[in-house]
Amino acid sequence: MAERKAREDRVITDIRDQAKTESQRKSAARSKRIVAIILWILAIGCEVAAVILFKKLVVLWPCLLALIVDAILCIVAAQFWKKANHIDPPAGKFWQNQFGAFMAVLAFAPFILILLTSKDVDPKFKKILTVVAALCLVASVGLSIDYNPVTIDDLDEAELNALGYGGECYWAKYSKSYHFDPDCPTLLRSKEVFHGTIEQAFEEGRTDPCDFCAGGKEQKENGGE
Repeated sequence: MAERKAREDRVITDIRDQAKTESQRKSAARSKRIVAIILWILAIGCEVAAVILFKKLVVLWPCLLALIVDAILCIVAAQFWKKANHIDPPAGKFWQNQFGAFMAVLAFAPFILILLTSKDVDPKFKKILTVVAALCLVASVGLSIDYNPVTIDDLDEAELNALGYGGECYWAKYSKSYHFDPDCPTLLRSKEVFHGTIEQAFEEGRTDPCDFCAGGKEQKENGGE
């Protein structure tokens, strides 16, 4: 079989000089979590405002605006939270990684429940508000879920495997995997490749070890036993 060659326009960008120390990573993660919490508090405030507005409903748009802003705040907060978890991974995969989805439910479910049990709201307004709130809830939860959650154990294992490569790895601009071999067949097709530390790869969301050069296949097989 013919040997694969790297595309001629491939560029490998070295970002190792941008690597953070452990204390810097924890500080950056903490800052992002604080921003996320502030945004969630504002989102809950929008939910409270929406409840007050629909109870005094004269026109519909202020309540709709509050719900839309609520959704935007939840979604943005979740992105900060997920980024923080990739910089400084938590101990478990579920609770802290999916906290954004929980907060999205909290930011809409009470409003929907209060709305549905209210008897003094115009039926037409109630229907519109229920549909909009439900759509905002689904969108917020869907975009708040971390579909690629990581834990501190995942990072520790990756760091251990990377020791033989100087703690460094490679990843493509559009992928979720990290590689230890810059000439890995699955990496040769990429136009833009980054060279950094394993911690930087996790920070950028590249948390899946390549099946060919980073032991990903073995990890999946061992995990399935």
